[in-house]
Amino acid sequence: MFTSQLPDVDYRIVFSDYAARHFIKRFAKSYPGKQWLVTQQSIFDSLRRVHTIQQTQQVDELKRGAECLLFKYDFAVAKTNVSAKASGNRCVVFLDIKSLQQTVVLLYGKTDLPKNQAENQYIMQTVESEFAELGVRLK
Repeated sequence: MFTSQLPDVDYRIVFSDYAARHFIKRFAKSYPGKQWLVTQQSIFDSLRRVHTIQQTQQVDELKRGAECLLFKYDFAVAKTNVSAKASGNRCVVFLDIKSLQQTVVLLYGKTDLPKNQAENQYIMQTVESEFAELGVRLK
């Protein structure tokens, strides 16, 4: 859940190059054909209307900055019959309130995480090292 309400508007969604190189390729290979394409479209549709899911258990605010927000979004892969929370699949999204854009910076399953690091620690470390400009805005 978010600590404050977002405006009732639709946001533009983009995947970062980092997410595409490191994670989306693996999801597309693990879930071939329409299964991943339907899942990806579902992620886009839900995030575009983030104001409708902001008070659900599917989103967790990680950090808030001036006019921006970093959060986790739980998603399920189509046709797996597993709930979003139980699936262990997450997107980490940087939301720019001013420009009405969201950038999916990470997209992973729980099994993709390093074993010697907590999930939130991994997320913050990756955002600071791979997305320095976003890290600065969140301080």
